[in-house]
Amino acid sequence: MKKTIMKCGVSAVVLGSLLAAGQAFAHGYISSPKARYIQCAENGIENPSHPACIAAKAAGNGGLYTPQEVAVGGVKDNHEFFIPDGRLCSANRSNLFGMDLARTDWPATAVTAGPRTFTWTNTAAHKTMYFRYYITKQGYNHSQPLRWSDLELIHDSGKADQEAVSNHVVNLPARTGRHIVYSIWQRDWERDAAEGFYQCVDVDFGGSTSSVASTSSSVKSSSSVASSVASSVASSVSNDTCAGLPTWSASSTYTNPQQVKHNNKRYQANYWTQGNDPTTNSGQYSYWLDLGACAGSPTSSSVASSAVVSSSSKSSTAVSSVASSVSTGNCTSPAYVNGSTYANGAKVTNGGSEYQCTVAGWCSVGGPYAPGTGWAWANAWSLVRSCN
Repeated sequence: MKKTIMKCGVSAVVLGSLLAAGQAFAHGYISSPKARYIQCAENGIENPSHPACIAAKAAGNGGLYTPQEVAVGGVKDNHEFFIPDGRLCSANRSNLFGMDLARTDWPATAVTAGPRTFTWTNTAAHKTMYFRYYITKQGYNHSQPLRWSDLELIHDSGKADQEAVSNHVVNLPARTGRHIVYSIWQRDWERDAAEGFYQCVDVDFGGSTSSVASTSSSVKSSSSVASSVASSVASSVSNDTCAGLPTWSASSTYTNPQQVKHNNKRYQANYWTQGNDPTTNSGQYSYWLDLGACAGSPTSSSVASSAVVSSSSKSSTAVSSVASSVSTGNCTSPAYVNGSTYANGAKVTNGGSEYQCTVAGWCSVGGPYAPGTGWAWANAWSLVRSCN
């Protein structure tokens, strides 16, 4: 009987230690207004319904199971060194890269200029050096990855002791349209540890931004629409899918998601690698992912020059004019299959046209990203040519 009790006691101690250890890795997140991670987690981690969350799942959102762990250890106030431009919302953690997608439709909370309470729910309380809040500048372009230079500081809480819930009254500046509030919780490295936690909160001030206004006015002028569409297609259709990529070097180090060209093919690093030839070390679980040949396609200049529409034409005519300006001919690419997995550079045919994948995560989602037919297909594919 004593042995049984002793065993139970030891088990309880071990279990308690494991629980304590697990709790030590849990920290905090912004629960109000809901951070991007919480919005998508509540939309359904396994089967989301919101387009932005669907795309995030395809691009990597495993961290949504632990939104309190969007963190980097040892930063000690040196955030920009550890987190590069374009990776602010994921804190440069690969399991959260989906949170960095540059989109205009992330679930957002309606706000107004003036005082607004932001709440951090801290699943593990820590001594704090500061909670800082930043907001994107007026005119921020949501179609571009978030950069440090896009932000301006609007609140600094200063030091605080351990808190299970941290409330901060942040004075939101005058803005119009959608914006991102970026918050940093810096643990006190003098009394605690140097870890930093990061949260992106999407907010909507209402009204229209200057970019939206200019888009609206351009729609009224069909010649402007034609020029805009031609420019868009020109930038998305290039001669070489490997254009701008560095040539692989055995002496260089690479990490995900860096890409290189080697022997007329494009490769993406799966993780840290050096000296591993992509030709002989590619595969889903190898050092490199083979993204296909450096295939050519029609020159952008020919696309742009042929997209000329008279001022009396409608915007729909402008779009069809640009589409028809892309070189035509019989297409040999395989038919698109909704929901199949596609790598960057993959070509498919759908609805009488040929398309090339530009964002693998979205290409593989299907539905709203189906080439040529989904409402958001241009975010995942580029039009190559008509097959008729």
